[in-house]
Amino acid sequence: MMQRECEMATVSPAMRSGGDEAIRLRPAQRSKLRPIARLAVAASWFEKPIVAKVSLLALCIWALAAASDFAQALGAHREGAWITIAVAVVILLAALVSSIAGFAFSALAGSALAYLKLDPVSAVQTMVLCSIATQLYAVWKLRGSIRWSALWPMLLAGAGAAPLGVWLLIHVDGAIYAAGLGAFLMVYGGYVAMRREHRVVRGGAWQDAVAGALGGLAGGLAGLPGSFVAIWCSMRGWDKLRQRAVYQPFILVMQVVTIVCLRWQAPMHVDVVHGLSFVPFALLGAIGGLAVFRLMTNGQFQATVSILLAISGIGLLARAL
Repeated sequence: MMQRECEMATVSPAMRSGGDEAIRLRPAQRSKLRPIARLAVAASWFEKPIVAKVSLLALCIWALAAASDFAQALGAHREGAWITIAVAVVILLAALVSSIAGFAFSALAGSALAYLKLDPVSAVQTMVLCSIATQLYAVWKLRGSIRWSALWPMLLAGAGAAPLGVWLLIHVDGAIYAAGLGAFLMVYGGYVAMRREHRVVRGGAWQDAVAGALGGLAGGLAGLPGSFVAIWCSMRGWDKLRQRAVYQPFILVMQVVTIVCLRWQAPMHVDVVHGLSFVPFALLGAIGGLAVFRLMTNGQFQATVSILLAISGIGLLARAL
């Protein structure tokens, strides 16, 4: 018994620090670390300042290389070169604004790309790839606040409703549904932004499941999985970090589910490499947006969420009408 307590006392500091102490453990001790502890050790390595600086430098080099290719295409007077540059700017700005609150990237980018008359399949592919990249970054940065065990009712309900949303998108005229959802988000976002009193609503697993189902349906139908979940989190009266720790991973999971459903119900063959060229701009925007988020107060965050909900609604109405 004493020997086991000594072993636990030896391992626990390493697990708490997640740094070099875990690396110096003997092989026999290291093998006893649980998988979660090993992941924590690996995560701490990525959080080291030197690794973060090298990663940011690599991302900037990637963005500069892509921008150089765009500039060369424009200099060679290639057809559609200026549209490619405009798409990169749209992706950067949409990622920057949406990452402040953690959602509405597709609504912002989709509305702008529609005016550029981009091929719909190519536009969807680009938005999906960039959106997943930004959501992965946000989930990684917020991972310490995410409680996955409490998210299962919401995730399961959303995953079950997303295929229905995709089916409606493919087989039914989605303009009516998109216009209705857009009008609701615009009115609700405006109402919340202007009201003075905030009433906190209690909830549980069943209410979370309903919000998740609505989010999954909206994600498959209109590409806005975070809308209803963001509204639900706001109604609960949570602080900004707890809200994002709920709807950020939900959006990421719903995007993956939606992509799988789209591939299954409406297979597409598109150029993934071309879409990846816009990812560094999305990540740079996400880094800037998350930095702004950390400086905001809870009141400022709530106002931003309301404004983005209204903007998302306006974007849906613009595309549907």
